[in-house]
Amino acid sequence: MLKKLLITMLMGMMTLGALAQGGKFTVKGTFEGRKDSVTLELVDVNSWKTIAKETRPITGEMHELTFDLNDAGLFSVTDVKGLTTVLPAIPGETLLFYQNDHKVTHLGGSQFYVDYDEAQQTIEPILLGLNECNKHLSGEFGSLTWDEYNLYNMLCLRLYNDVLINEVHNYIKAHPDQDAAAALIFLFAYDTMEIERAAAMLTERARNSVAANLYKAVNKQTVVRNIESPAD
Repeated sequence: MLKKLLITMLMGMMTLGALAQGGKFTVKGTFEGRKDSVTLELVDVNSWKTIAKETRPITGEMHELTFDLNDAGLFSVTDVKGLTTVLPAIPGETLLFYQNDHKVTHLGGSQFYVDYDEAQQTIEPILLGLNECNKHLSGEFGSLTWDEYNLYNMLCLRLYNDVLINEVHNYIKAHPDQDAAAALIFLFAYDTMEIERAAAMLTERARNSVAANLYKAVNKQTVVRNIESPAD
C-alpha cells in the first residue's frame, strides 16, 4: 500500500508540473551537414511518450516547425547514418540550427539556445565518445573478447566519471543562474546522486526554471523505478 501511495504521489507531482507550464516551441534549420534526410522527434519526459515525429529531406531550404509544449521535453535529430543529437525542448523558445564559416553546426535562436550552444561545444565530443564506447559494449561493432570488453567498460566509466561530470560541473559553477546550465543536468539521467550534486550548484531561480524540469522529471522516474524494483 505504501509503495502504491508513493508512486501515486510522484505521478501526481509530474502532472502538476506539466500543467504549470506551456507555450510554443519552434525549430528552424536547413540541417546542413546531415545526409539525405533527418528524423525529428519531440518527447515528453514526464511520460516518455513521443509528442511528434517526422522525417524531413535535406534540400538546402529552411525548415520551420512549431509545437505546442506543456513542459520541458527532449528534441532529437537523427540522420540516415544513425547520428542522433538530443537537445532540451523548452516552451516559448526558438531553436535554430546553423553552420559557421568552418562548416561546424551551432545552435542559435533565443538566448537559451545560444547559451546551451556554448556548453555543447565542449560536451558534445564527450557524448559522442560515450556513444561509440557503448556501441562496442553492446556488440554493435562485433563481439569482444573479455579483455576488450573490460577495456571499453573502463573507458566508458572514465569518460563519464572523470570527464563528463567534471565538464558539466565546471559549466554550472561558471553559470549558476543560467537556464541552460539547469538543462545540462538531464545528461546525468538515472544517476540520482549526480543530479542532486549538480542541482545544488544552481541558484534557487535556476532550480525553479522550466529547463530544470528536465532533470526533475528524470529523477522522479528513477525514484519510481527504485520503489517498484528495490535492490535485493
